Amino acid sequence: MPLFFNLPNEWISFFLFFGIIMFFIGIAEISRKVLHISPELTRKFVHVMVGILVSLAPFFLTAKLPVILLGIIFTFLNYVALKKDGLKGMHTTERISFGTVYFPIAFTLLVIMFWDRNIVIFIVAMLILAFADTAATVVGERINSKNKFILWHDKKSWPGSIAFFTTALVVMLTCYPIYTGFLNDNPLPLIHLVGMSVFVAFVSTVAEAVSKRGSDNLTLTLTAALGMDLYLTSMNNGTLVALSGWFIVSFILGFGAFKLKALSVSGGFGAFLLGVFMFGMGGWHTTLPLIGFFVLSSLLSKIADRQSKPDVILSKGSQRDIVQVYANGGIPLIITIAWYLSSFSIEWLYWAFLASLASATSDTWETEIGSFSKKLPLNILTWKRVAKGYSGGVSFLGTLGGLVGAVSIIAISYFMGYLEWDPALIAVIIFSGFLGSVVDSILGASIQAKFTCEVCGKSTERLSHCHQETRHVSGYLWLDNDWINVAGSLSGGVIFVLAYYFTF
Repeated sequence: MPLFFNLPNEWISFFLFFGIIMFFIGIAEISRKVLHISPELTRKFVHVMVGILVSLAPFFLTAKLPVILLGIIFTFLNYVALKKDGLKGMHTTERISFGTVYFPIAFTLLVIMFWDRNIVIFIVAMLILAFADTAATVVGERINSKNKFILWHDKKSWPGSIAFFTTALVVMLTCYPIYTGFLNDNPLPLIHLVGMSVFVAFVSTVAEAVSKRGSDNLTLTLTAALGMDLYLTSMNNGTLVALSGWFIVSFILGFGAFKLKALSVSGGFGAFLLGVFMFGMGGWHTTLPLIGFFVLSSLLSKIADRQSKPDVILSKGSQRDIVQVYANGGIPLIITIAWYLSSFSIEWLYWAFLASLASATSDTWETEIGSFSKKLPLNILTWKRVAKGYSGGVSFLGTLGGLVGAVSIIAISYFMGYLEWDPALIAVIIFSGFLGSVVDSILGASIQAKFTCEVCGKSTERLSHCHQETRHVSGYLWLDNDWINVAGSLSGGVIFVLAYYFTF
């Protein structure tokens, strides 16, 4: 980008940006305390002004480090202010929200991914966050409850979502050609500008609607940026038709899984986004193993019918919500994005993807197949008998099922021709995936939150049971089974990377 001001030192620009952001926050605080302006209004002011300001960063800074540092500092400052109940002109909302923390996190991640790759994507994504998200909030606050809905946690409204889509569409149609003009790049043909704008506006609208406590500040921004990059890459590779077809298929699959009660409504939308980006960025190499995991695991869940008595132990049933979808598929998706952004030049990232997904599959199959065992499972740490479905419980049948699950993911990739016959490599991938599920069990038995029902006295992972709040007896209160699944899936990938570098 051409620099508006060529300052003698980039750190001068850094402190200039830092000072301006603090100035906006100061205005919000003064307006709230002195002028008694609504905190909701001052929060929107900060949101829009900071969004515009940081989108201008490429015109003042060329190096990434000062910009990344700026994001890290404000992530920390916003988190502390939120915890200390300070800077209410920026943080106060009618609901509990961590949006002001997610905002600089999104900014930092966009800098890391797109500052050198395509700076226009960074700018336009930040402007979508600044304007479209604010438009959705302003419209949504003026709508009565009859037009509101909840896909996951936050309450949204149809007019608010329409306002977001429309604003995001306008930002795309106007800002993308303006900023590419600054770079003297060839303009996109109108048909592709419109196509990309509709695609990005739609997927970012879904990401904004499926949110919890301000997480949309992160998800909609990343979705918009990755959506732009994916469309442009598909256009240049001549694969837009395939992407469009899979876009429709992903929506149908997500809706079908919801109708079959395999996924909740949030899980259906989450699976839709996961499918679009997994196919768009990894092709069939990543999509088929992922489909194999979700289809086979869902069938096992239905067949097993949760013989471990989910009403007693498990916090959730066989109908997966968005958290469960990304607890199992989130780490594989992140690895796929890294593989895609490397232009598929780092081959071991694909193998790490398989190991991560194999870990999630192994853990799921251990639970489902283990429910058929005639004996109660053993706690993996104490070797005492525990109830079926108890996190950290293992059985011979379940362990065997988990190993088969890990093998199934690698088999899909191999028989589809995406993985060459290399016995040592295949063994390491399977072994890593299976070990990831072992890590999952160890964490589940040791630090996952466990509760006891004060009414019936039974162990559970639920916060309430028998219509009463349960008593926390062990583990970290915030650490539920979904976080344990994330850790297990991550462990599979990490174990593979370590084994790969020490073995090959």
